Amino acid sequence: MLVNPEIQEKLWKFTIRTSYKSDYLLQPNERGKKIDLKNSFPSRTKNFVLELGSGWGEVAIELAKNDQETGYLLMEKKVNRIIHTEKQRKTLGLENIRYMTVNFQWFFDELLEKEIFDKIIINFPDPWPKKKHHKNRLMQPHMIQQISSLLKPGGELLFATDYGPYARKTISLLRKFPEFLWKDKEYEFERPGFPISFFEAEKRSEGKRIYYLKRTKPL
Repeated sequence: MLVNPEIQEKLWKFTIRTSYKSDYLLQPNERGKKIDLKNSFPSRTKNFVLELGSGWGEVAIELAKNDQETGYLLMEKKVNRIIHTEKQRKTLGLENIRYMTVNFQWFFDELLEKEIFDKIIINFPDPWPKKKHHKNRLMQPHMIQQISSLLKPGGELLFATDYGPYARKTISLLRKFPEFLWKDKEYEFERPGFPISFFEAEKRSEGKRIYYLKRTKPL
């Protein structure tokens, strides 16, 4: 979170403006007021999954089709990608998907209730490969702490990247957080049974090695 209050306020005003309108868009309108997630999804919803940077929506759409008692919240700041995902959702008649177009790196901790998600998915965030840009990476200590606060006990963090140095840095960061545990291995090169996005398929076709991390918050 930025320290300068004036900058924070300007960013907040920018965040709540969007040209996209939809009954499935969850839009904050008052700073400091949490999104009421439980009342934003169908009453049958038992669990919640958050995808940070949902891209064109392939992963969430596939997951939502196969588990309609779980609510999927997609955070994606590029509106054209949300519009594309919404077309697919509408075609399939899925009622368990919602969107937010805010930049979650600005106000992540102000928008969502604590310990509400069963799973948080982060697929292929921008690796910012140049050293001078590393500060822009999503996976920073403050973000990992916030992710932990949003996960239920027993909840899972799933992370994937095709950029080895980013994978190694993320592994190193997660080691510093005792609330994130792993089983057997700290990373894998396969993720059987999990949907593959267009971006991931593209990376695979290029012969890129993909690193999959899975961490569980203790009960």
